Amino acid sequence: MKIALCQINPTVGSFSSNIDLIERNYKEAVKKGADLVVFPEMSITGYPPQDLLWQRDFVTKNYQAVVKLSENCSVPMIVGYVRAQGNNLYNSAALCQNGEVRNSYDKILLPTYDVFDERRYFSSGEIPAIWPIESNGKKINVGIQICEDLWDSNYHIKVSNVQKNNGAEIIINISASPYSKNRLKDRVSLIKKKIREIGLPMLYCNLVGAQDELVFDGCSIAFDEKENCIGQAASFKEDMLLIDMINKNHININYKSRNENIYNALCLGIKDYFVKTGIKDAVIGLSGGIDSAVVAVLACNALGSDAVHGVSMPSQFSSSHSKEDAKQLASNLEIDFKSISINEVVRSMEDTLSPHFKDNSRDTTEENIQARSRGNLLMGLSNKFGWLVLSTGNKTELALGYCTLYGDMSGGLSVISDLSKTDVYSLANWINENKSNVIPINTINKPPSAELAPDQVDPFDYDVVSPLVDSIIEKKMTIKELIDDGYDKRTVELVHDKIINNEYKRRQAPMGIRISKKAFGAGRRFPIVNHYQEDII
Repeated sequence: MKIALCQINPTVGSFSSNIDLIERNYKEAVKKGADLVVFPEMSITGYPPQDLLWQRDFVTKNYQAVVKLSENCSVPMIVGYVRAQGNNLYNSAALCQNGEVRNSYDKILLPTYDVFDERRYFSSGEIPAIWPIESNGKKINVGIQICEDLWDSNYHIKVSNVQKNNGAEIIINISASPYSKNRLKDRVSLIKKKIREIGLPMLYCNLVGAQDELVFDGCSIAFDEKENCIGQAASFKEDMLLIDMINKNHININYKSRNENIYNALCLGIKDYFVKTGIKDAVIGLSGGIDSAVVAVLACNALGSDAVHGVSMPSQFSSSHSKEDAKQLASNLEIDFKSISINEVVRSMEDTLSPHFKDNSRDTTEENIQARSRGNLLMGLSNKFGWLVLSTGNKTELALGYCTLYGDMSGGLSVISDLSKTDVYSLANWINENKSNVIPINTINKPPSAELAPDQVDPFDYDVVSPLVDSIIEKKMTIKELIDDGYDKRTVELVHDKIINNEYKRRQAPMGIRISKKAFGAGRRFPIVNHYQEDII
């Protein structure tokens, strides 16, 4: 039997375009000789639909779409959708063949952690399904699963094992599994472990594309019963993987480098956000620093240089090299470039406030006026021309609160908010090695600075602070564990306090593209009013 895994990029709630996308891929798969055509989890609705599931007629229209697809379906097709029964909703897979929806399977293991909140919407299925599928004179017993059903080590039921015991000859898992660093290696490790337990081939069909902060990497993959990889689809783009279960070709898995995957994930996150919202152009404040440079490169790759506008907004404290670095970057990228001085705007604001500040000395207030002036200028251009402001803050800065509300935090999409400062440097060097040195070398080599005061440089040793932040946010290490691990006690306490005290800023930050297992955003929900402090034992 030949099985086609179609990793597609649907749009949440766009039933008509999703149906067209599925039909086109289905016809192409059949033309190529597929005996069974498989689509990812919730292909009909897009993933995750969230509270759209509670909108009137949403689930009804989703089912009508499945029925419509089945009408011209001779070769069997498996597709993800939402099934309703009484007052319950199920994250389901439909088996369509010969003009009808022949069977449905309801996802059993519902993830409720990090960005996943499926128990808010769905009831759990009860019985691991075995579907006898016949096509073109060939028969096979398929154990059908949906995403988390494969990740069963922490659950009461081992779906794959039950399906093996009930006569499955092959396991097919349809997924909407978001990308995070090293995610493919995690999936492959899990799949191989499961194959060792059950001794069956496993085919994994994953969604591709971006939805809000989530990026789905595709990377659909197939293994035989001996853990040999027999097919791998492309990463971060739509693809069709046709697997011949009789004549199997063993291949090496292509993992790609960490930076290449991050680069492609962020580009896809930008591109799909613009395409799916209908926004055409982006505007970026170019400081001459490394963060805005990396964002500009990513935006150009995702949208094309003609759709990216760079704006330098120098103040009296802006160095000549920063102004030149911004101009050189724009030239290298061949983007529209403007330089707008903020001196008069800042002076006017300070003059207006000075009677009220009275005898108070200058401090970060005046520095933030500069940052907010830049934010206002960018938002003015955004309003006038319909350009979306791309925010350029990184994860380390957001964690520490080293950012200005309504200033550099202004924007509609935060591109690198899930990259630590050290990750930004690593990605910048990778870009220059692979993209013709587009980032000026001075931008990478000079000490990072907000340039809001004379001779100012960032007050952190990022080689120390960036991994420390990652250990707290992503690894969830305690203060005691960090100190035992060799970190300076005072530094740990300072960083820990800054993370807690700046939750209010992050709550008002633009949505960021998630590329780690624990990003700021929907997957991390801490109260702003929070008096909890860890005790150091």
